[in-house]
Amino acid sequence: MTIPEYQYTLEQCDVPEVRRAALNAYRIFRRKCLEDMRGSAETSVMNQVHNLTWHTAVFRVLNEARRLEPDRRVNGPMWELIVAGYANLMTLGIRRLVDKNPKTDSVWNVIVQVAKRPELLTREMFVCYDGLPYDCEAGYRDYVGSLDMSRVSHASWLVTTGPEAWASSEMLHKAFDLLAGRPKKRRRGDVIQLSILESLRTRLSSPAIERVRNLADKRMAHAERWAEGSGAVPSVTYNGIDEALGHIVSVANYLSSSFFYDAAFASVVATAQFDVLSDLDEPWVKTEHIPALHRHWSEICTSMDRWLEDSGI
Repeated sequence: MTIPEYQYTLEQCDVPEVRRAALNAYRIFRRKCLEDMRGSAETSVMNQVHNLTWHTAVFRVLNEARRLEPDRRVNGPMWELIVAGYANLMTLGIRRLVDKNPKTDSVWNVIVQVAKRPELLTREMFVCYDGLPYDCEAGYRDYVGSLDMSRVSHASWLVTTGPEAWASSEMLHKAFDLLAGRPKKRRRGDVIQLSILESLRTRLSSPAIERVRNLADKRMAHAERWAEGSGAVPSVTYNGIDEALGHIVSVANYLSSSFFYDAAFASVVATAQFDVLSDLDEPWVKTEHIPALHRHWSEICTSMDRWLEDSGI
């Protein structure tokens, strides 16, 4: 998804000239965070989440099909490949989304970016970054004063952007009140509570996510040999994968929709443009092709055995 450009110039925003450089920095910073969260890049957080939730939905439906027909014969190696593939996709995918390497596109690193710029997280920037008025109460009074009371029964439309959009300004003020700890009096210099970021980090360090991270690090990404007596890698269930992914989705959605008052996830699972279950009731291959597949299996095994003859020296 492409992040839209700002509609209003810096000069049109209700921020004193002395703080316009800071406003410009906030706009660049905000846009970068939103690009990382839900931009069009394949590695944006939203696109990574959509991939994982899609794989989860598909796998769960296939697994349910097996439960509905437990006596139906299913090719063992094929099902083993599906199960192992799903496990690898999910554990490594969740691991990427909480990766702390600064070069990666992860939810964790979006929070790190935000934490580095606390001076930009003010009410003034939050409300006025794209042309909205700071003083929503004055805007409301002007709006009421402009009404033609002789036509009061007629519909009156409110503008949602620009200097006259007092109602939009009020909504952003209310959203910032929650981020700032509900101060008794609103001030332009009110700041977001940084404890919110710590809470988000804590959510991304939940036991469910840590179990998936350990499995990805010690089994999926690396064939790590454990010391004697150290115990096995903690097991991860399908429900555990759901719990870990759920934490990530919640944090990502909060950052986009509440922290930056931008778009929320419309749907976690991408909407299919085709029948997902099409041909599921068809066999994988016709009986007459089984002998040819046996020969193909043998050819593949023989081909890989030739690797033993090439020492590379």
